[in-house]
Amino acid sequence: TIPGLVAMAALFGSGAIQSVALPLERATGTFDRLLAAPVSLTTIIVGKALGGFFFGMVLSIAYSLIVIPLSGATLTLPFLFAFGVILSSFVFSALGVCISAPFRDIPEAMPPATLLRVSMVFLSGVLIPVATMPNFLQVIAHLLPLTYAVDMLGQAMTGQITAQLFLVDTAALVVFSVVFFVAAVLLLERTLH
Repeated sequence: TIPGLVAMAALFGSGAIQSVALPLERATGTFDRLLAAPVSLTTIIVGKALGGFFFGMVLSIAYSLIVIPLSGATLTLPFLFAFGVILSSFVFSALGVCISAPFRDIPEAMPPATLLRVSMVFLSGVLIPVATMPNFLQVIAHLLPLTYAVDMLGQAMTGQITAQLFLVDTAALVVFSVVFFVAAVLLLERTLH
């Protein structure tokens, strides 16, 4: 349960800032000042994502430091667990930027962001193991980044590392990050004109 809860903390912590910051800046006009700066839109998006990344990472690590000792669980591979938290926070921050990029106001951005995050929690092995789900839900679960984050953190926590699965989890999270960043830039470019 703990790896799922830590991954969920990264998901909500990293994405929460994005659902508010970017639409708020667009609504107040402060985002236009960033666009006037001599930096690319990609650089602006990466900068926005870093805020959510650091918040989600710190929140997840703090949560882990509290929950793991209180539960009596043992963290077998702390460095790999920290790597999983860092990578998960990064991908979920990129997802948050991607979701909020097309919106110009907070009330528009929050419902789709919340719907997506809550759906991911129920479909990604946080509450129910993916292997016990019906086949069509397993397919959907493997299209969601939270599934790979939960698996990666679970392997690191128990120490039962399967090298191929851990590499698949890592590669999937990196690919999701790139896809979300590219989508965020394209969505933002489309809505700026």
